[in-house]
Amino acid sequence: MRDFWLVDEDDSYVLKPIKEEDIVGAEKKLGVKLPQLYKELVKEQNGGYIKRTAFPIEFSTSSVEDFIYIESIYGIGEEGILDSLYLINEWGLPEDIVLLGGDGHTWIAMDYRGGASEPSIVYIEVEEKVDIQIASNFSKFIEGLQEEEMVIVDEDEAEITDDMEMPELHDITKEEAENIFKTSNDEELIVPTLTNIHIGDNDINWLLEQLISLLYRNISEEMAVEIADKLYEYSYLRAEMDHNKYSFLIDKLEEIPDPDIKIRLQMIDEVE
Repeated sequence: MRDFWLVDEDDSYVLKPIKEEDIVGAEKKLGVKLPQLYKELVKEQNGGYIKRTAFPIEFSTSSVEDFIYIESIYGIGEEGILDSLYLINEWGLPEDIVLLGGDGHTWIAMDYRGGASEPSIVYIEVEEKVDIQIASNFSKFIEGLQEEEMVIVDEDEAEITDDMEMPELHDITKEEAENIFKTSNDEELIVPTLTNIHIGDNDINWLLEQLISLLYRNISEEMAVEIADKLYEYSYLRAEMDHNKYSFLIDKLEEIPDPDIKIRLQMIDEVE
C-alpha cells in the first residue's frame, strides 16, 4: 500500500527501518502474531502519520461521534508497539492488547484477548471506560479508513476548532481547555490555553494527563518548553502527583534535546 503513509520529514513517529528479524523479535516479546498487513506496512515505513485518518463508527461518546480520527500508527520499536506493556500498566488499560496509537485519553489497539490469533481492532476511552470493537481485523480497519476531507460535519454540532470563536482565555475552564487540547492542532491556540489554565490542587493529576496527551503529538520544541514550564509551575504539588504520570513526563521531556527544557528540568529537580 504505497499510498498509505503520509511522507513528512519531521514526523517523529517514524522509527528506524526494520527487517524480518525485528518483526520476529517483536512478536516474541509481545507474545502475539502480528497481522500480515501490519507487517507489510511497517516494512514500507516503520510507523508515522497516515493519509486516511477518519474511521466511521456507529456509536458516540463524549469524545467521538460519527468518526474516530487516527493521525498516526505506531511502528515496531520501543517508541512504538513495544511500549504497549508499559502504557497498559501506566494507563490501566486491558491486558492482551497491542496499542496502535493513542494520546492517554483514547486508544486504538489490536485486541488479542481470549487467545485470539487474529486480533480485532478496538477503541478505548480511559476515563469513560469505553472499550468497543470497531473492526473485526486489521485489514478491515485499514480498508475502512477515509480521507478526512471526505467527512462532513454539521456546523451546529462541531467541536471547537481553530477558526471558531473561543472563550476568553483568562476565564477558560478545565472542560474548555481539555477540548482544545484534544481537538486543535494549532499551537498558537494551545500555548495560550496552557498558559492561562489555572487549576486547584485536587486537579494536578488531570493536568499531568493533559501534558502527557500533548507530548504524544508531533509538537515543536517550543511547545515542549511550554509543557516543561507548566510542570515547573506546579512542581510545589509534587507530593500530590501520580508517580507514574510524573515520571513518564520527566522521561519524555528528557528525550528532547533542547537546552531550555534542560534548564526547566533542572529547576524542577531543585524544587524536589
